[in-house]
Amino acid sequence: MVLTKTYVRLEKMTIMAQLDEWSSEVISVMAEIPEISHLKIADLHQIPLGLLRKNATRLHAICRYNKGVKKTGLVEPSDVRCIDIHPESLTTDWERYAKFLLYHEYLHALGYSNHGKEFRRVEALWPDYSANELGKSFSKMLLEKRAKWFWLCPSCERRHLRSRRGNGRYRCRECRVVLKDIPNF
Repeated sequence: MVLTKTYVRLEKMTIMAQLDEWSSEVISVMAEIPEISHLKIADLHQIPLGLLRKNATRLHAICRYNKGVKKTGLVEPSDVRCIDIHPESLTTDWERYAKFLLYHEYLHALGYSNHGKEFRRVEALWPDYSANELGKSFSKMLLEKRAKWFWLCPSCERRHLRSRRGNGRYRCRECRVVLKDIPNF
């Protein structure tokens, strides 16, 4: 048991070191983007970084603000409690997407608190914008990894990956036939 805890601690330390390295790279790139270089980019180094739960499937990263901070007002890096990122994104396979996630969350920390037109315009300034498109693949990978069941339509044979059984409560959108629960082991 002690050996396992030590291994997990070492693995987490390695992941956090990787996250810190990528964070520094992202902040350096952000400092070179003329449209946002006037913002408090150097202060982004002060924001603590953390990890989301491994079993999170819909959330890839989040910027958590300090209590009492109103996102509608003027927000700056000192108003951010931490930025958490999904641990599965911190592999070499997902490096491009992880860096884009950091950039995205850092934009929130710099005052772009919603996903409006201005936020999307600034988000599009990231040099590797195609990394944004990896989000759908990342979501699909997480879902496939976590799914314990798939619901099968006996008529059209469409599969729907799920974490819970349907117990006959759901029908296929196409055929209107009750979906069958199949274990996904």
